Amino acid sequence: MKRVVIIGNASYNTLSAIRSYGEGKIPIVLIMVADSDPVFVRKSRYLKKQYIFIVKSLDDCSEILNSLKNETFEQTLVTTFDPAAEWVDAREPELSKYFRTPCRGKQIGKYFHKDEQCKLAVECGLIVPKSAVYHRGDLFPDDIAFPLLTKPLVSSLGSKSDIHICHDEKKLQQALLEESHCKSFIVQEYIEKEYELNCLGVRTETECVLAGAIRKRRHWPKITGIASFANIEKFERYEVDLEGIKKFLEIVGYFGLFSVEFLHKDGKNYFMEVNFRNDGLVYTSTAAGVNLHASYINKNTKIDCRKFHPVYMMNTSSDLLHVKNGDLSLKQWLSDFHKTTAFINFNKKDLMPTFWYYLRKILVKLRIERLFHFY
Repeated sequence: MKRVVIIGNASYNTLSAIRSYGEGKIPIVLIMVADSDPVFVRKSRYLKKQYIFIVKSLDDCSEILNSLKNETFEQTLVTTFDPAAEWVDAREPELSKYFRTPCRGKQIGKYFHKDEQCKLAVECGLIVPKSAVYHRGDLFPDDIAFPLLTKPLVSSLGSKSDIHICHDEKKLQQALLEESHCKSFIVQEYIEKEYELNCLGVRTETECVLAGAIRKRRHWPKITGIASFANIEKFERYEVDLEGIKKFLEIVGYFGLFSVEFLHKDGKNYFMEVNFRNDGLVYTSTAAGVNLHASYINKNTKIDCRKFHPVYMMNTSSDLLHVKNGDLSLKQWLSDFHKTTAFINFNKKDLMPTFWYYLRKILVKLRIERLFHFY
């Protein structure tokens, strides 16, 4: 018997993983690090109450993992957010004795840092924008010309609000003066992208496969936000360098689900970063016919990408904000909605999280939320 142990947060990243494993008939243990559950992850039909554990901090996961480690069947440990991936990595040597871990007892270490990823990407033949590291209080690197991009050096130590596009010195100073807990940044030449690509894949002991490349059509917030509308197609269409990605992951020593982000301009794919965890958009590949999650757990089964078919993806909640903001007509949005089959915040096979989400919104509107209890 095999099962997956997910260390996740209360987000659609976690819910997308649960739905993919569930559709693949993989038993799930969920350890959710959260104070509340705003998207009602725990209401998924693929979870059993006795295998849902809700904790306040990552360190609280240790006791639960200790209670699971003596099981006789194989348990694969996966994560759905960056701090969890780093927490597991720091404990790889011990956890790997009892669980199938992302690095099989070794550690990713420095490759959680974007500058180290960029250096390695160059070695692997990938195209990388000119980059430098900046720590608050130091002299700002003067070898990156405007326009430039600043973003957290380590994803878990920053947020989307720390990403800034600066076209001149004034904008740069304004960005650096903004209140933030982020102390270290990677500074890159800004690529005036034609579009972004998010390539979804998995690495097993026998193969490294990309299930497809998501071309992001709309973002919310615009430009620096997450994808709200996109479509997935075969990665070969965009000439993504699979061999370079394979070499990158082999050197790092990572196994499991991953995503690689690129900016596309003038026929070139500029490497941004690798996410060593479940990506929030990866359910799109499941909807497209390739369940990477189930393939990773059933490691003796070769991944069959012949079942792949292109699909459109949407997060209806965030994408509707483009209509509300006046940037998109309702007619166009309805047309895009009609052709979409993969939804981030809605799944017709798993309706209860959506039902509870909108029930709570109704109760808030009626000002009787006090009758509603998360736990």
